[in-house]
Amino acid sequence: MPFMFVIGCCVACGARITFNPHCVPSLRVNGEREPICASCHARWNEIHRVSKGIAPEPIHPDAYEAEEV
Repeated sequence: MPFMFVIGCCVACGARITFNPHCVPSLRVNGEREPICASCHARWNEIHRVSKGIAPEPIHPDAYEAEEV
């Protein structure tokens, strides 16, 4: 049973992360989806949602896990 995950860098802090490309939270940069790590996602939620009274956006449970292919 093969599995796949992607190794890349968080667009916000540059940390190296492994992620499932279909589930990882991302930000659009120049029209392209770029992955963000869980820590940066938490900060993004705090700044752009929670501070405005909006519920935080959850991270998909498989965002940083391998995907069965």
